[in-house]
Amino acid sequence: MKLITLIISLCCLLNVSFASATDWQSNPSKSRLNFAPSYEGMPINGRFSLFSVTYTTDAKDQPIHLSVKVSIASADMDNSDINEAIGAADWFNITDFPEAQFISDQFVIDTSGQFLAQGSLQLKGYNKAVTVPFRWATLPEGDASMIGELTLARNDFFIGDGEWATGEQIGISVKVWFNVVFSRAESSQ
Repeated sequence: MKLITLIISLCCLLNVSFASATDWQSNPSKSRLNFAPSYEGMPINGRFSLFSVTYTTDAKDQPIHLSVKVSIASADMDNSDINEAIGAADWFNITDFPEAQFISDQFVIDTSGQFLAQGSLQLKGYNKAVTVPFRWATLPEGDASMIGELTLARNDFFIGDGEWATGEQIGISVKVWFNVVFSRAESSQ
């Protein structure tokens, strides 16, 4: 009898936690995803103009799930020649790998109070464990924002292969930063 009561209690708790989850969807017109490789030590700023972020929080506004999808062909470095070059096979290879994806279901809070999303980044056919730091804040009118910054090593994904792999002209480290504005998803309860 005690076991049945315990099982029923657990089922009730699970239903409450799922029922109180909130799904969030990024607002494309208000969100930014930027990146900056370096050329001879100087940063060159770029951005992805097409990307989508979904985020789920529990009743206490704590993260449960994060999914980011990026159209690699939307990379823009404000120069048509560079944009064409980075789409080639030695770089992003957008023909074979048009999308990058980051997924996380594990989150911790660091000593400064920001979230650390621990997950997998799939880019150019390679998967790598990545930790994405971010701050989450609610905004007026029920929206929310996610702001963060991290550094990736392009050679982890064989971006800039061949003669570009050394990092002599174009650095290995690539800064990535984002400011994503969310609205509650239509299917949220």
